[in-house]
Amino acid sequence: MQNFAEGAVHHDPATAPANVGREAIARFWDNTHALADRIEFDVEDVIVCGAEAVLVFTLRAYSAEGTGVEFRAVDVFTIDHDGLICFEKAYFDMGTMRPVSA
Repeated sequence: MQNFAEGAVHHDPATAPANVGREAIARFWDNTHALADRIEFDVEDVIVCGAEAVLVFTLRAYSAEGTGVEFRAVDVFTIDHDGLICFEKAYFDMGTMRPVSA
């Protein structure tokens, strides 16, 4: 969580209530990682414009048995003057989720 500013605001998905601060964001990721045995991010594009950036990627989550799901997503970031993420919002459509196997 060292990439996040102390008071960072994180929405995942974009319509979810904010996780505010490093501890809340860390809890979110701990809970997310508990849902799958392995999570992979296949980064397709990174676009930076000043202190803002977007990350376009495909996320794949697998069970211990090797079955899983994947979906495309876009994360939007704002970076503060210390080079830390101070805002992040994740956009994806769970209706596009499809099965995959390892």
